[in-house]
Amino acid sequence: MKAPIPLLILLRAFVVHCQKDVVKRGSVEGCTDWSVDYLKYKVLLGEPVRIKCALFYGYIRANYSHAQSTGLSLMWYKSAGHGDFEDPISFDGTRTSKEEDAIWFRPAELGDVGYYSCVLRNSTYCMKVSMSLTVAENDTELCYNSKMRFFEKAELSKSKEITCPNIEDYVQAGVEPEIVWYKECKPKQWRQTIERRRDILSIQEVREDDIGNYTCELPFGNFVVRRTTELSVTAPLTDKPPKILFPSESQMSVMEMALGSPVNLTCRAFFGYSGDASPLIYWMKGDKFIEDLDEERVQETDIKTIREHLGEQEVSISLTIDALEESDLGNYSCYVENGHGRRQANVQLTKKAELMYTVELAGGLGAILLLMICLVTLYKCYRIELMLFYRNHFGSEDIDGDNKDYDAYLSYTKVDPDQWSQETREEERFALEILPDVLEKHYGLHRGRSALCGPEQAPHHRHDAQLRGAEGVEHL
Repeated sequence: MKAPIPLLILLRAFVVHCQKDVVKRGSVEGCTDWSVDYLKYKVLLGEPVRIKCALFYGYIRANYSHAQSTGLSLMWYKSAGHGDFEDPISFDGTRTSKEEDAIWFRPAELGDVGYYSCVLRNSTYCMKVSMSLTVAENDTELCYNSKMRFFEKAELSKSKEITCPNIEDYVQAGVEPEIVWYKECKPKQWRQTIERRRDILSIQEVREDDIGNYTCELPFGNFVVRRTTELSVTAPLTDKPPKILFPSESQMSVMEMALGSPVNLTCRAFFGYSGDASPLIYWMKGDKFIEDLDEERVQETDIKTIREHLGEQEVSISLTIDALEESDLGNYSCYVENGHGRRQANVQLTKKAELMYTVELAGGLGAILLLMICLVTLYKCYRIELMLFYRNHFGSEDIDGDNKDYDAYLSYTKVDPDQWSQETREEERFALEILPDVLEKHYGLHRGRSALCGPEQAPHHRHDAQLRGAEGVEHL
């Protein structure tokens, strides 16, 4: 005897965990409820949408035709929220209609928002699943709603394909779809390295200016179907560990700090693009993490992003000590790491040598410097007076070869009176009268005796003329 066909269908029903992310709620009014399907329908106001019963796409091994042939009925209900009271849906056949395993909205309106449940049942068997529908208007002056975009990433200088997603229900089999692409809702003259093939926009070599929103538009009867994808561009995936910018990786950095003073050690590092992985940077003292030191005075700040471009980041993290103590001295290491390796930079905290008697030493050096400035100034202004004072009180008398003492002497050319001219008279007058007068009045030098050669001078100077010939000498 053959088992009833509905029973065979029930035996073949099973959960496909690898395809659906659902939670079984158990039996409600004798119906197995599979809660809300993971696929969420989103549509722009005024566009058509088709909601398919998810039971036939992963929950049971039967299609709609098979289920109908075994006496199972498909019914549709709507509720404002999941778990709320569900009302049977009445279709008007024009804007809303039921077609096989799906319901159509041509077009969708804001009042269509809610949860739609499809129930497959007969007198002995019942199974149910719900699908959510969101209807939203375009953002101001745009052709899309930012909450309904798809998202794609591309690496700089590499190729990328952007598809027009979820348009299978709006394309007739065997007919090439007439898809128009826009960027930022405006027609664009695409460069030669960008190709359009059916529902694909292919970029051969991604550039930074390719970042933006790409909208594909497909005609469907009297309506249009739009899908918008936001493309973000990143740097190529890195294959190197992060690089520490400060402090230096190559040598130990030594910091001298006074006890009791606050300390701030900042570590900066560059991270190449590593997908969605966050930068990993931290401080350690020896082999201990900072949070394991049990010192409230020693803290590690949050990671700060200094700059970011195409997924590459420069970040920093600081180690702070409120008031340095002896126990805080030692070696501290900044570590950075990603999936390709780890690097570190070391800083040694040492106690700053204290300068004893700082005030007294500074005062003594200042007094010495001031005294030296005064002595130099005094010497510059009264150099001759000081020399004369020293000679009068401490120096020995200097005498010339003729046993005559003097401070200085000047010589000039002695000219015979018969050969005098106006020029020679002025020269002799300058030597005998003007210059000695200046030296006597301004420098305190006194003329003791004259050694001018000539018959009119004193007899005891005549031998000077014999020795010097035609030369006159004035001793001071």
